[in-house]
Amino acid sequence: MAILRERTNIPMPQVFGYETNDSNPVGVAFILMEFLPGNVAMDADGGYETHNGEIPPQHKTTFYNEVAQIQVEMASVRLPRIGTIIKCTDGSYDIGPLPDLGGPFDTATAFFEAWAAKAKFPKSTDLIQRSMKNGRVNEVLTSISEFPRRIKAVASRISSCDNGPFPLWHPDFLHSNIIVDESYKILGVIDWEGACTVPWELVEFPLFLETVPFPMDAPWNYDENGQPLDEDTKRRWQERKEYVEKVANAEASKQIDNMLSTTLDNHDVQNLAYAVKVYLDPGKLGFYDKVLEPFESE
Repeated sequence: MAILRERTNIPMPQVFGYETNDSNPVGVAFILMEFLPGNVAMDADGGYETHNGEIPPQHKTTFYNEVAQIQVEMASVRLPRIGTIIKCTDGSYDIGPLPDLGGPFDTATAFFEAWAAKAKFPKSTDLIQRSMKNGRVNEVLTSISEFPRRIKAVASRISSCDNGPFPLWHPDFLHSNIIVDESYKILGVIDWEGACTVPWELVEFPLFLETVPFPMDAPWNYDENGQPLDEDTKRRWQERKEYVEKVANAEASKQIDNMLSTTLDNHDVQNLAYAVKVYLDPGKLGFYDKVLEPFESE
């Protein structure tokens, strides 16, 4: 993206040309971009079969530090409205509508109201009932069906930065879109086509640090103190905590405000961001009402 090349030092391949449809001499949509001589982090160092898509332990510190630096720079690119980024003929930038949602939006409130009006859970009641069988199916069904309405009801109370400016966000910011060398030094970030500006409350951790929020998850997965019983989840929680510290250090070194680290460190915000995302795709079952309770009580 041109705006990132102009305003940040994020490494990315240069795009030389593209067509978004088949109305061109080649007859197909295409993109021509710079070749980066590395591998995506998910497939590096022996590939998925060797480390199950995880970053090898000996490379995590280096890799996470560099990812934090990149995410800080990405979030430092802020624009006055929410939507897709359009480069104008005079070299300036404007904001366009979001696919399937509309806009652009001047406020986070307007965005969440539009999301609530159009959100549709992709799984049928029958499928949910069959997949849950003896679980708390009625509670989950009610939570799912009521989630958009409850989002709309609290839309004006969700964001602490309702009028922007709004940060640029890469919706597929994970290690399958980060190219590294043999030592996991980052050579470039790819697949920016879905990048847009979003409310701060939708900015998340890199997807390789994703975890199901405690309020949304099955309660029997946690002990009486709310700590996860699963060892992998325990490790992920600790890695998220350490990542926030890396982001804060990057903000300080770059003399950028602490909006990103504050957002990532806010459990209520992160729970909401996860819920809004997985409600539409893949339609994850869970207690969506629980993630809204902190906003409803304000």
